[in-house]
Amino acid sequence: MAEQIPSIIDVAQRAGVSIATASRVISRSTYPVSENTRQKVLKAAEELSYTPNSLARSLRTQRSNLIAVLVGDNTDPYFAEIARGVEEVANEHNYLTIICNAERDPKKEIHYLRSLKDYRIGGVIFAGGGLTIPGHIEQLEALVQEMRQRGTAIVTLAQHTLHVPSVQVDNFEGAKKMTARLIAAGHRRIAFVAGPSDLLVANVRLQGYMTALVESGYPIDPTLILPGNFTRQGGEQAIHRITHFEAKQRPTAIFGANDETAFGVLLGLRKQNLRVPDDVEVCGFGDLPFAQLVYPSLTTVHIPLRDLGRTGAKDLLALLNNEEIASLKILPTEIIERETTAAKFVSNETLQ
Repeated sequence: MAEQIPSIIDVAQRAGVSIATASRVISRSTYPVSENTRQKVLKAAEELSYTPNSLARSLRTQRSNLIAVLVGDNTDPYFAEIARGVEEVANEHNYLTIICNAERDPKKEIHYLRSLKDYRIGGVIFAGGGLTIPGHIEQLEALVQEMRQRGTAIVTLAQHTLHVPSVQVDNFEGAKKMTARLIAAGHRRIAFVAGPSDLLVANVRLQGYMTALVESGYPIDPTLILPGNFTRQGGEQAIHRITHFEAKQRPTAIFGANDETAFGVLLGLRKQNLRVPDDVEVCGFGDLPFAQLVYPSLTTVHIPLRDLGRTGAKDLLALLNNEEIASLKILPTEIIERETTAAKFVSNETLQ
């Protein structure tokens, strides 16, 4: 005979409380329960080895205790750090996190969301920026609003086309600051290896780069804005383009739109026997853990990636508890100077 699994009714009976009270304690409801009663329920649950039935809960509440994190590329350490922050908060509140790798593909993004809707997902966090593809924007917005009406909480962690609460880093200001630092250090030909052209975050960083040039009184040279795709391969390919420039037209500094791009730039320069920072200075955006380990170590714009994930998860859980949150939170960025830029790099005070 199979062992009988204890239920919430058993917990309530052992604790000497109502089923509703036991359920409120186990589900960590915000409904007020005295500390003495709460301890009785928790002790009874422990003695009975009671585990909440997630399936039953999802049938009752019309949503599961699952949180989905949609990422643009699950091989990118950028998303791994964000997901880690989300998981830390989710685990603290008995939510299970699943990672959905959309690969920046609009069809995959829609497919995931439809599947998550069928599974009555509790919440969805868009870890990457929005895709600016006509048709997809409208389709995504309609699907997301339908999910929200069914009780799914949704938060984005970057600039997005969706009209939902968002936690973001200041991508524009970070790129603008880094470019201004390069200009203040004496650079006049600064190349920017861009990200995917249909990704909102990549375009915002490009805008920051161009704004710094204009505000400093320097023209925007289209030949120095090189196509990229947020990958090392994209960064390395950008160097192949630069090698075809005449010597006087080559950049003295290269700004990768993210760290992975900058890693590829370093590799490409090494293959061309160009020294960093003596011949060319390089910087990135993100401050991934590997940025400290490459040689030379990478100067970059620091993003508090784990804090970004944690803050987004906390806001998502607040929404699930029907709490009000700010529609937009901006986390600051910081320039981290390492070996890929020369010692003449100016101090923070110079730019203030």
